[in-house]
Amino acid sequence: MKKDQILLSGHKVKCKMCGWNGKRFPNSRCPKCRSLARTRLIPFSINFFDINLDDINLLHVAPNISEYNFIKVNFQNITYDRLDIVNRDKINLVRDLTNTKLQDFQYDLIIIWHVLEHIPNDIKAIEEMYRILKKKGQVLVSVPIHPKGNPITEEDKSVRREDFQKFYGHPDHCRSCGLDYYKRFEEVGFDTLTLDTSKISETDRKKFGLSNSHISWLFTKK
Repeated sequence: MKKDQILLSGHKVKCKMCGWNGKRFPNSRCPKCRSLARTRLIPFSINFFDINLDDINLLHVAPNISEYNFIKVNFQNITYDRLDIVNRDKINLVRDLTNTKLQDFQYDLIIIWHVLEHIPNDIKAIEEMYRILKKKGQVLVSVPIHPKGNPITEEDKSVRREDFQKFYGHPDHCRSCGLDYYKRFEEVGFDTLTLDTSKISETDRKKFGLSNSHISWLFTKK
């Protein structure tokens, strides 16, 4: 057990990614699983939207290790595929999300967390997710809103990659996502539900180690 896990153990906060209970999240990280506020929003969103994860086919796009462990530990009765464009640990499908070559109507749920901002042709990726989802299948999504509270997604195809940090706040982000990013899913044919962490109680934000400026969406295929 890590030293911080022992020193900070308590009952004021809870990491729902790994089950750790403590006094606080130092530097916003969980001392046990190293999750950040944006990652801890996943289990909160699953509960908030009342998403069914029993006996489903789940596709998780580019999960980090804490996301992978959360799903594997907490949801046993599922078919769980992990897709990424590169071959790395815990990935079983090395595919491009814009052209997966997967069958139509294959998944009940897709989780894609802080990934779409890295994909140049995100519309194609959204269309591909729509195709491989079953009827009434769902996508649980979050992207970073940059800058904080940004209302409109901004993207300029002429911006050079070496200038991404200057324009989009990150050297590998292809756009600055805004609060209107959900419209890209609606244009493909999804219905939208929204979770805005600024509108949940401060008690819940502190207890579960959440930010006050993150957004998640649940999109449902019509």
